[in-house]
Amino acid sequence: MAMLLFQSIMEHQEDSKEKCQSHDWWAEFCEESAVHGMPYLARRDLHWVERLFWLAMVLASAYYAISSCYSQWERFRNNPIVYEYEYLFALRNFTFIGITLCTNYETEKQVEKLIRNTWSVDLTQDPVKAAYYKEFLFVLNRLRYNNLKTLKPFENDSTLNNLAYVEMLLQLQEKVLPHSKPVLMAPIITEVGLCQTTSQLTRYGSPYGQLQTLNVTPVRQCGFFNECQFMHKPFNSINTHVFLFMHDVNELMLPHDRRTVAFDAKTKSSYVLKLLVSSISADREVRNLPVAYRKCRYHDENNLQYYSPYHPSLCRLECRINWALSMCHCKPFFYTAAPQAPICNVTGMLCLAESNWLEKPCHCFSLCRETTYSIIEEYEQSGGDQSYVGEQFERTIIIKLELPKMGMKRRVVFSTDQLIMSFGGAIGLFLGASFMTIYGLIYLMLYFLVVQCRKCRPRKDNSLDGKKESVAPLGNHFVG
Repeated sequence: MAMLLFQSIMEHQEDSKEKCQSHDWWAEFCEESAVHGMPYLARRDLHWVERLFWLAMVLASAYYAISSCYSQWERFRNNPIVYEYEYLFALRNFTFIGITLCTNYETEKQVEKLIRNTWSVDLTQDPVKAAYYKEFLFVLNRLRYNNLKTLKPFENDSTLNNLAYVEMLLQLQEKVLPHSKPVLMAPIITEVGLCQTTSQLTRYGSPYGQLQTLNVTPVRQCGFFNECQFMHKPFNSINTHVFLFMHDVNELMLPHDRRTVAFDAKTKSSYVLKLLVSSISADREVRNLPVAYRKCRYHDENNLQYYSPYHPSLCRLECRINWALSMCHCKPFFYTAAPQAPICNVTGMLCLAESNWLEKPCHCFSLCRETTYSIIEEYEQSGGDQSYVGEQFERTIIIKLELPKMGMKRRVVFSTDQLIMSFGGAIGLFLGASFMTIYGLIYLMLYFLVVQCRKCRPRKDNSLDGKKESVAPLGNHFVG
């Protein structure tokens, strides 16, 4: 009886293996697929040359379908947006331009006072050392992000370390700090030193040791039926060189940047500047594209660590801070953000200059909706002959905005849903397949891997096991 049961189990396993081996999965795959030409590959009644021909056709169609999908994907990644002109005349208002004024003014009295308070050096008692510190203050007051090498003569002087450089600049330029009238401007520390600005982002350039918002002129709206003009008398009664930077009022001034217009206002001349506003807007569908493909950001798509919301100027400042910290383990004194980071001393700033930190890349996208400016007309006026001394009292800067009649607009020409439809069109054209075809093939593969593989594995028959257990005692009885 035991031998009969064992023989029955072996026959059951052999039948299961033969059943698994006899099932033609390739034929079922070809028949279930809706891809054109696949059923011909499984037909046994065709000549092998015909089947080989259909195989070549299917492979060629698959190649062209994949190639077409890849080209559409590259188009979606690189050129999903086009720029078109739109009519703007009398349809939109613009925010008035932001102004940043910078100067290197210092007085002998302020310099001597600062030397006495900082290093306890009297000009009359120690003129050599006083002249040395005076030269340092002269360099400090003209220090920019791109001329840090001018600190080279002071590299090994430990008495110049751990100083409050921004506070020293405030004392040096005390005479030219902004007043509340006629235009409310706030002091700000920038990459070109201590300046004064109407920017609404003063909290990220506050020279008073912490992030705080300073009072500035409120944002003005400029329209086609409004007066778009700004007049300012910079540093009245003070004969000093003025550097003028014009930018979006909601941005910080960035030297050598396309969003900032730099102008040398010299010492005594008055100017009338006419600026043309250039506008770039965006369709609603632009926001639906990934940031990496549309290559622009909105204010609420912030990815910055030290600043919020997103602005291109803030992005570049953060990039410079991160490069400085990674290369020389400190940041220059003209960056207010990252207050916990150590401030560079003279040695640290020379380290930055020698490591070429300005050449490091900063991947900062522009805003999807932004406004830029360019000078289209300039009028200069200086009064009297060389004996005339009233220019510093009469010096005036007048800025007029020329609003655009046409503007640029970002428009989506290849969105995500269009990408999906182009994939379906390419696959349907060359292969005759669809989403349901792909789903069916995936289902068949999973069915083969999971369900059929389990069925093909040898299993114990519970009924036979039960018979085997019942026979065992009987066999023991006869043996006994």
